[in-house]
Amino acid sequence: MTEHFLLKLQKLNRFYIKIFFIISGVILLLFSWNIYNEIAHKKKSVLEHAKNSFIKDLMFRKWFSNHGGVYVFPTQKTPPNPYLSHVKNRDLFTTDGHSLTLMNPAYALRQLMNDYEGMYGAKGHITSLNLLNPKSKATPWETKVLKMFEKENRIEFHEFLETDNKEYLYYMKALITKQSCLKCHAHQGYEVGDIRGGISITIPMQKYNDDTNHTIKNIIIVFSILYMIAFFGLFYTYKTIKASIKEQEKLYEENLRKEEIMLVQSRNAAMGEMISMIAHQWRQPISIIAMWANNIIADVDMDELNERDCKKYSTNIIEQTKHLSDTIDDFRNFFRPDKAKENILLKDVMEECLTVITKSLENNNIKVKTDYKNSTKILIHSRELMQVYINIVKNAKEALVERKIKDAHILINIYEDENNIISEIKDNALGIDTEIMKKIFDPYFTTKGVKNGTGLGLYMSKTIVEKHLNGMISAKNIENGVCFKITLPKE
Repeated sequence: MTEHFLLKLQKLNRFYIKIFFIISGVILLLFSWNIYNEIAHKKKSVLEHAKNSFIKDLMFRKWFSNHGGVYVFPTQKTPPNPYLSHVKNRDLFTTDGHSLTLMNPAYALRQLMNDYEGMYGAKGHITSLNLLNPKSKATPWETKVLKMFEKENRIEFHEFLETDNKEYLYYMKALITKQSCLKCHAHQGYEVGDIRGGISITIPMQKYNDDTNHTIKNIIIVFSILYMIAFFGLFYTYKTIKASIKEQEKLYEENLRKEEIMLVQSRNAAMGEMISMIAHQWRQPISIIAMWANNIIADVDMDELNERDCKKYSTNIIEQTKHLSDTIDDFRNFFRPDKAKENILLKDVMEECLTVITKSLENNNIKVKTDYKNSTKILIHSRELMQVYINIVKNAKEALVERKIKDAHILINIYEDENNIISEIKDNALGIDTEIMKKIFDPYFTTKGVKNGTGLGLYMSKTIVEKHLNGMISAKNIENGVCFKITLPKE
């Protein structure tokens, strides 16, 4: 796998790891929040239960107080209250001789609590630190709370505690002395507004805990399903995107192979054209060499060969072979491999290009004008850029020859700005048709016919400039011709 796609996969892995932890964190947070709310709701519900029980008892007591107590027939279960002996008219007789005894609010409420203890899931107890009835003695917890009421000026308190390995809610609220209460409690020294005791409510938590545990189990199931959906959703999208990246890499490598094949084809086509140029430039020197060789043979046949002529013929032959050798040197750079990048001036690459193709231009009466305003070297594969230059200059030459342009010329400008080095190659071959201009960089598109063109020259030029050299190439019609513009970044 290429480094580019390895980086994409690493980035994808890091992204999905982050997403996984974020989603896991959010789900865990929501899960914890729901559990917390459920437990809080349980405590709130049982506390409301306790408060409602207290209110029920308080309303019952207030009703009794507002009526000054209630007289009932004394029984074994409800004998006259000895702790109300100080109360005037504790015992009365009906007109028909039946006795009645007074039940004050505390007496009635205590009996109600004892007789119907736990009927509504709550156990009540009325008590005080200053008792009328010793049977109403406060428990250690109630004593602690009553003392707290006196010291801290509080009137309500609750706790969740375990007793005998069972959890209970213990709730107490103070009883405030009212005017109606003094009938029974004035002798104890209470005044209106004093805390004279409290009612405690004890509620077992078993039912509430069972209900809450059931709800929590449902929450766990729901969030487990949600987590699994999120996990498999992430896993599915991850595998899909990963497969897409691998498919992209496969297509990328396939395109690279195609580009390499096209590059080789383009290079081979260029090499064929270079060989044709070499042959064209060698034709005259070889003809001259052949002529001097024939002269030598003719002089030998006529027995007229002498030392002076031998030197003359040899000198001429050496001059022509040197010309052949120089031509080889001129073209050799084009064919050498170009694996390493080199720091080079673009004008030097262009000059090499012109060295290769100048003879062909001269033979077709095409003038070349250059204007170099570039002093910054850049690190590139110069052979690839040279191939681009040759493709464009050669196309300009062919257009000028095909259209038989008088005063045919090619203008070459190389200059730079703050960030780029720009090469412009212009001709006066009357431009390119608009519809053709749209396709000139397409692969295998050619207007020269199958025998005269591969349709790869400009396509590969675009590929080399934009993918290999990280630059841009464009073409546009100008007055009487075309301008090809190549922009390469300085860094």
